[in-house]
Amino acid sequence: MVLAGLDVGTSGCKVVLFREEGTMLVQSYREYPFITPQPGWLEINPEHIWESVLDALIEAAKKSKEPIEVVAVTSHGETLIPIDSSGKALYNALANFDTRAHTYIDYWLEREDPYNIFQITGMPLHGMYTVNKILWLKDHCPDVFEKTWKFCCVEDYIIYRLTEDQPVIDYSLAARTMLFDVVKKEWSEKICKLAGVDPQNLSRAIPSGSIAGTISSKISGISGLPKNLLIATGGHDQPCGVLGCGVKNPGEAMYGIGTSECVALNLGESAFFSREMLENSFCCYPHVVKDSYITLAYIASGAVVLRWFRDEFGFEELEKAAQIGGSAYDLLLKEIPDKPASVFVLPHFSGTGTPYLDEKSRGAIIGLTLATSKEEVVKAILESLTYEMKINLDLYERFGLPINCLRAIGGGSRSRAWLQIKADILQKALVIPKTGEAVALGTAMLAGVAKGVFKSFEEAIDAMVSFEDSIQPNNSYIQNYNNRYQIYQLIYKDLLKVNRMISDLTREEQ
Repeated sequence: MVLAGLDVGTSGCKVVLFREEGTMLVQSYREYPFITPQPGWLEINPEHIWESVLDALIEAAKKSKEPIEVVAVTSHGETLIPIDSSGKALYNALANFDTRAHTYIDYWLEREDPYNIFQITGMPLHGMYTVNKILWLKDHCPDVFEKTWKFCCVEDYIIYRLTEDQPVIDYSLAARTMLFDVVKKEWSEKICKLAGVDPQNLSRAIPSGSIAGTISSKISGISGLPKNLLIATGGHDQPCGVLGCGVKNPGEAMYGIGTSECVALNLGESAFFSREMLENSFCCYPHVVKDSYITLAYIASGAVVLRWFRDEFGFEELEKAAQIGGSAYDLLLKEIPDKPASVFVLPHFSGTGTPYLDEKSRGAIIGLTLATSKEEVVKAILESLTYEMKINLDLYERFGLPINCLRAIGGGSRSRAWLQIKADILQKALVIPKTGEAVALGTAMLAGVAKGVFKSFEEAIDAMVSFEDSIQPNNSYIQNYNNRYQIYQLIYKDLLKVNRMISDLTREEQ
């Protein structure tokens, strides 16, 4: 049987086909451009998303020797797409990292205790959540707000376009709106009322791995996709990745190493709403696995910092890579020193992630001397991103949520040098799944659960997930890294005032 995982990301969508025993068959990918009308604004044309999804599905179906029987839809969180009663998008999608709604934090502080909001929605106050984008539309585009039939995220928008039925969203992605009661598993009457949003204008929320409908005859006719193709709910991309890398036991977590970095931890059956979680900006919301919850620690700028360095300072490596047909990243990492760097990089090139959620923080390189080499700066980038994540994992330990094993996925997981640095600093093993497409695999597993191929999520994991290798910590540099970590923990706080002044300065001059 062919199970399809459709992963709709911020800048592109991917369709990956798997057999029920986990063999990857084919994949297809399409990109769509960002629209940036103003600094900090990040939009996507919804039609471009839809056309890319349909093209990717058609290509994957043509490549496959067998028909696709079920496709589950996974997407990034928080993006808003308002549609009218005919399904037409009334405004460009306001993407997850769009910053225009950050001023609405004060809106909530004036109306409700943040801890009460956290206990209902599982989300710490932040401007990125969908509800704040809706509030922005209400204040700045009232005609769009009034005409909106459904305030969709990406998953429910794509499901609606495929089925031409009612928009359907899963619990995990519904939670990323900050309008969802994560305990009752329904739209929160209280939060909706405070926001002035009618729950009737939100998509129907159902569990991940549920059949949402069948492809419409119209879409089947124009695309050639099977007439009986089932469409299922996937989930928020991070918990889908957790499922796809086989996390099921206490102390295991997914470590996504890509453009941004994220550690996602399965909390089990009990939601965890401590004040310490809120104070450190950690969320708690439904996992795609039934009756489970998940929490995330993330860095807003991950491998994108290394890409910045490659593009701005790696001209020699880029030129050589083009000549030999290799990767400039491999060339940059090839010459990094063995010993820990004495240079530090504050990787807040796009603000921070957890535990600070500080959009005004900025990147910095600390400790430069005339003897500092390019290779040492490269290693400092890799090390400092890991120090940043260690701050989060140490907080989990303090809250009674220890992690002893990390499943590494994403582009960065292909570099053994980078994984070894992470293992050495964190003093934790990093296990590498065989497939690098853990999010798509987890989504395909949800398709299999929806279809009834698997009786449980555990059965899906046992059937479809396998592992390639593991990276064990090296004890040679424990004390060196401990000393550097003590220094790193001071950098954000010591630069806090300066970075906020710089942020305010650049905003005033725009």
